[in-house]
Amino acid sequence: MTEPVRGGAAERAADSFFEDAHWEGVTRVCRGTSCQLAGAEGVIEARATLGDCRPVHCLGYCDRSPVALLADGRVATGDRAARAEPELADAALPDVRWLTKEPVVTARVAMGCHSPITRALDAGVWSTLPQFLARGPEAILAELVRSGERGRGGAGFATAVKWRACAAAEGEEKFVVANGDEGDPGSFVDRVLMQHDPHAVLEGLALCAFAVGARSGIVYVRGEYPAAAAALERAIEEARDHELLGPAVCGTDFGFDVRVVRGRGSYVCGEETALLNCVEGRRGEVRLRPPYPVTRGLHGRPTVVNNVETLVNVPAILSRGAGAWRALGTRASPGTKALCLNAGFARPGILEVGFGTRLRDVLEDAGAEGIEAVLMGGPLGSVVFEEDWDLPLCYAELAERGIHLGHGGLVALPADTDWREFVIRALDFARRESCGRCAPCRLGTERAFQAMQEPGDPREELEAIFEAMRHTSLCAFGQLIPGPLESVIQRHETRIFGP
Repeated sequence: MTEPVRGGAAERAADSFFEDAHWEGVTRVCRGTSCQLAGAEGVIEARATLGDCRPVHCLGYCDRSPVALLADGRVATGDRAARAEPELADAALPDVRWLTKEPVVTARVAMGCHSPITRALDAGVWSTLPQFLARGPEAILAELVRSGERGRGGAGFATAVKWRACAAAEGEEKFVVANGDEGDPGSFVDRVLMQHDPHAVLEGLALCAFAVGARSGIVYVRGEYPAAAAALERAIEEARDHELLGPAVCGTDFGFDVRVVRGRGSYVCGEETALLNCVEGRRGEVRLRPPYPVTRGLHGRPTVVNNVETLVNVPAILSRGAGAWRALGTRASPGTKALCLNAGFARPGILEVGFGTRLRDVLEDAGAEGIEAVLMGGPLGSVVFEEDWDLPLCYAELAERGIHLGHGGLVALPADTDWREFVIRALDFARRESCGRCAPCRLGTERAFQAMQEPGDPREELEAIFEAMRHTSLCAFGQLIPGPLESVIQRHETRIFGP
């Protein structure tokens, strides 16, 4: 596999962009929405007195907010996050439960950690790959077409369409990439899957590689998830030892291997083209499209990039059959979705639901007393108020109301939410995490944040900025930022700006 050039001008440019290049050995304190509501600022102040500390926007433990990731990679949650000698979070999984006929993506993690290959094999992981190595790539692609599987990373793009395009693309060298840069504050299912069910991620990636004709794979893990990266690296070694990865997978002539690439502190690298730039040792900026990664991706070669949850679904779809998968959801949105419930709910954790489940049923299961709204899908998602809680979780029906499910994180916003502070914090997140490639996003987020700090009424200026960002930003980051903020401002103008 081609490796990125290290130490040259491109590497220095990358280091000037990635936060983690400048913050080794530093405690990270989560300032994501869930942790912010749970007192992150107090944790930041407390830990700053103990030594070097920097805020980040999500550590993937939203069910246990607030959270600190210590310099040695250990995690402290809740009241312990601010202590000099905290009790450390153990490897315990979040509470996992279901509102579906049959759990799929969480079926194993609900029973505990399946990181060791012995336990993964006993649970049926790696059993689908040899079956489809015998049946051929077209069998995989055809079953995915029938399943209607859509990517779970937020965009909801048809998985089979992406895989077929890469399979048909010219070029002998192709790549497949698992996108484990789960950056939306409020989401943590990918961290749980990578850390506690890594062999399922690898099997899904291997099936993808066989289907499209790739022999090299990457799992890109965000830098804030060191335990998940370590679990995947161990799983890769175990899979090689069992000939599930390597030059002759399962004794066949299909060769496929995987390596882990750790992110370096950039939210926008969750966008697939920025992610590919990072893997190549470049700045994590979005690329102009077309060409799309399926024809010109990593190192200019055809590349499939899929979210972790999407890949874990694949072996289950193939082994159960497309009909069984479709029966779990709706016609427009087949299958299930793992939702992440933050610490603001009475029952936080991961709730896997069949598409078509009402949001109100989810909130009742979570214990949502005393909340005014939920932030769905992170900062680029939607703020959903009670009049929309009876909507079914279905891509088509949510889209009709302009609501984005995103990655499926749900953060409870209590009745006493300071909505002005909510807007300011969202804009602060946006300006810090913009990759800077396009002016509307780079300048617009900064100016909107500053306008909220200045005296006077910024509503007219904010409206103009948001309109420009929505229509002229290069990627979804800039295009989607205005949506949730405008809905909050429209509803709570007086509480935000005064009478």
